[in-house]
Amino acid sequence: MRSGALRITLIYLSVCFAWILISDQMLKVYHDLLSTGLYDLINNGRRFVFIAATAYLVYRLILNHERKTEENETLARLADEELSRLGTIITKINNIIIITDQNNYIKWVNKAFEDYTGYVFEDVAGYNPATFFAGAETDMQVLNAVLKSKNAHESFATELNCHNKHGVKFWVYGEYTPLFNDQKEFTGYIAVYNDITSLKIKEEETFLQNEKLKEVAWLSSHEVRRPLANIIGLANLMKETEFMSEKEVILRSLHQSAEELDKIVHTINQTIGEDLEPVKTVPVLP
Repeated sequence: MRSGALRITLIYLSVCFAWILISDQMLKVYHDLLSTGLYDLINNGRRFVFIAATAYLVYRLILNHERKTEENETLARLADEELSRLGTIITKINNIIIITDQNNYIKWVNKAFEDYTGYVFEDVAGYNPATFFAGAETDMQVLNAVLKSKNAHESFATELNCHNKHGVKFWVYGEYTPLFNDQKEFTGYIAVYNDITSLKIKEEETFLQNEKLKEVAWLSSHEVRRPLANIIGLANLMKETEFMSEKEVILRSLHQSAEELDKIVHTINQTIGEDLEPVKTVPVLP
């Protein structure tokens, strides 16, 4: 029996018993004070009063119950419509979304997840996310930190190096939010991942460029100085010597130092002019 119907029944029975007890007690009190005709009229009339009063009471109870039922149904319909709208929005957004239960097993993913990873929901439902997406280049320390924060039911964010179904590497920035029910009991996590692969590629390219610039700076400050110092020293000797034989020796040394300097300059130009190799990175998720 529904709680509303049970409540109406109990109220009705309570009013009936109260009316019977009170009216009988009142008739006993006034039995000797009333004439026989008036007593019979009141005794018979109370039945009609009882019927009318209880009928009105039942009507009000049912009307109030129907009103509350309609309000609850309206609120439930609005909640369903809102959930449907949010579900449609979540399904269509480009961010990867994963919902896990209290044991860190996947119980829902959106369309973007399937597009990025190559897995459909049926492939991953009931599994730990890291089962599919951790690869050889995934930082296990980061994964351990993620699991530690999840076990503590914390809100947190981190960058992750992931691999899709075909082994292609990609980077994501994940934001993790714990979920709780109305009783404040932990029910799982919702994780939203933003693809940052392009940003990580740029970071890698910048790092490689900086390394090449360091190499060029070292060549310029150390390697160039040696043959250049030789050339300056030999030029000063050329000014001071008067013998042709010595001048010829100095010229040969100048030529060697110049050739060495030319090789170093060529190496610097080649280092600066080399194109950086593209970094092979592309979209997991623990």
